[in-house]
Amino acid sequence: MKIITTFNSAFPFLLILFSSCFYSGAAWSEEVRVAVRAHSGVDRAMKKWGPTIDYLNQALPEYQFKMLPYISLKRQIADARLNKFELILTNPATYVELEVLVGAKALLTLINNRRGTAQTQFGSVIFTHVDNTNILKLEDLKGKSFMGVNPIGFGGWRVGLKVLKEHGIDPDRDFTSVTFPGKQPRVVEAVLSKKVHAGMVRTDMLERLADKGKVDLRTVRVLNPQSTQEFPFFRSSPLYPEWPFASLPKTDERLVAQVKRVLKQIGKNHTAAKAGKYMGWTDALDYEPVKKLLTDLGVEPFSKPSIMKPVLIGLLVITLILIAIFFSRRYSNR
Repeated sequence: MKIITTFNSAFPFLLILFSSCFYSGAAWSEEVRVAVRAHSGVDRAMKKWGPTIDYLNQALPEYQFKMLPYISLKRQIADARLNKFELILTNPATYVELEVLVGAKALLTLINNRRGTAQTQFGSVIFTHVDNTNILKLEDLKGKSFMGVNPIGFGGWRVGLKVLKEHGIDPDRDFTSVTFPGKQPRVVEAVLSKKVHAGMVRTDMLERLADKGKVDLRTVRVLNPQSTQEFPFFRSSPLYPEWPFASLPKTDERLVAQVKRVLKQIGKNHTAAKAGKYMGWTDALDYEPVKKLLTDLGVEPFSKPSIMKPVLIGLLVITLILIAIFFSRRYSNR
């Protein structure tokens, strides 16, 4: 009887303790995976974007935000199709591809901090060494060697590629070589050390390297220079929206609304903003210009199907059929 009485008196306490443990476990298990493009490597991505993820965990403690850095854009796209994360921060071209392929939705656009100015757009700068006096305009690049960052990169290739094509330049046909080292500073180093005739990087990269004492801008000649008062950086192309913070279709709408709300509260003096070298976030800009660029270039997700592949397959099938007929008749005549 005493045991039963003791249990009855302790039951409410046990119930509260069990409920508390269950609630804590449930909250802890509410994991939210954020796929972040790590174009400069995993370590640098963690240092740059880790504080932003930490901020999300502090602002929304009912969730556990986990950063997934991606060096490979193709892998990031493939994992999005497999629903391996809920949120994504990546370049505009990859976002548009995911918008078309899986229905991704841009929530916010990054406000970059570049030399103390707030920038929500960027583009490409095509440049050569000032000593190359025979390269004064884009058309002079024909018959020369060229370097881009990544063949599926945005500011480091596709934006500038459209500019090249608009000036009648086909890289496959008109350049003696086209190479992609994978990192923007390597392109700058190769051009300014005269290992290649010209190259392309995203806008503000030359100025950032100059601020670090790694580049003397007096040695740079920008080809097809463009200028606007609001964008005080070298550029050769139109401007396109900065990186979007986006969600995948299956991501909970309540979570999406909360993430959007708390990220917009980050100011330029916030720890996360200083680490990420940005000033904040704004409502998503219009990414239709990016979609049009990719469509005009005929690249994923708007690549035109090649007629050669089905033709080659057809020829192979016909060849196999003829070989089968030949051997069938040969053995039947024995």
